[in-house]
Amino acid sequence: MKINILGGGPSGLYFAYLARKRLGDIEINVHERNAPDATFGFGVVLAGAGLARLQAADGESSERLQAITKDLGNQEIILNGKPVSIEGRAYGGAVERLTLLNMLQDLCAEVGVNVTHHDEINDPRVVEDADLVIGADGANSTLRRTYKAEFGTHGSQLSNAFAWYGAERLHDRPTLSFRNAGGGAFCAHYYPYTDRMCTFVMECDRAAWDGCGFADMTDDERQAFVEDLYREDLQGQPLISNKSEWRNFQPVWNDNWSFGHRVLIGDAVRRAHFSIGSGTRIAMEDSIALVKALEERDDIEAVLAAYVAGRKPAADILIGAARESYTWYEEMGRHMAEAKSPHDFAFTYLTRTSRVDAARVAADYPEFTAACAAEREGVGQ
Repeated sequence: MKINILGGGPSGLYFAYLARKRLGDIEINVHERNAPDATFGFGVVLAGAGLARLQAADGESSERLQAITKDLGNQEIILNGKPVSIEGRAYGGAVERLTLLNMLQDLCAEVGVNVTHHDEINDPRVVEDADLVIGADGANSTLRRTYKAEFGTHGSQLSNAFAWYGAERLHDRPTLSFRNAGGGAFCAHYYPYTDRMCTFVMECDRAAWDGCGFADMTDDERQAFVEDLYREDLQGQPLISNKSEWRNFQPVWNDNWSFGHRVLIGDAVRRAHFSIGSGTRIAMEDSIALVKALEERDDIEAVLAAYVAGRKPAADILIGAARESYTWYEEMGRHMAEAKSPHDFAFTYLTRTSRVDAARVAADYPEFTAACAAEREGVGQ
């Protein structure tokens, strides 16, 4: 069997490693447009449930991943400088994206996967001589765009703008810091991914974009603005840019995950909004499911049918949660204005998707729930 993969990100590399290790002497070629040491963004979150699934799928790679993962503590939500601690179940961990890619590249080399870099495939038809062609080439997937009608691709654009930065800052937990400025709302999503580095995703709503004059600023000027607005969160440190352009998130989804002997995985098939912190984990779980289908069947048509039937329902639930989450963020200014207190706001945030209700909050975060109840009693008195 011959498998060609477009994209050498986490989903493509992890699939290639697992498939070569489990399926034996098959030819697997990964075509990656970038250099082996190139990456965009900073650290990525791997939630606790996702880490457990990676452990179950392959112990060897999981051990290496654990060695480079920074454990995350309890979550914190800050409303205009007033913090609320969300203590409870472990949040999981985060890893530097380039370190993760290098680890996966090493694993692929060890099992005999052919990975070529600086290898941009503009026309997927040149790699379609394989038994299976996998589009693991991200949100701007060439395979998906080439067969847009066949995959049934849809997309939209959100009104909030965001930019992905890093910062050198000692920190131990995922934090969401909401602030009002310019008649609108900002949110800094930040978390550590090494002992000294944090990812900082800065986001603002349309009212803030207009009110702060962002449309007339350069990206450098926008960076300086949010550095000043979040100087307390940044502890006086500057933001670090890595092609950190302000843009609007564009959700993408597909009616069909496969077409003929072609299949999409990861961000190529649907984008998970960064507010649920699961994009890399979902992509790697796609890889696990596709390898499992290949282990159990010989016919590619049957393989892809089984993969989609087994994987799509669970992934759709997560994507539905992501949609509810980014819809909440699109209205974060209203939620901030309507909150009776920082705890009330934090509760609204925790229950922003249909996957979490008051009962689950009480079960997962008993100390937070008790603090909410005490606060309400104090207000009532």
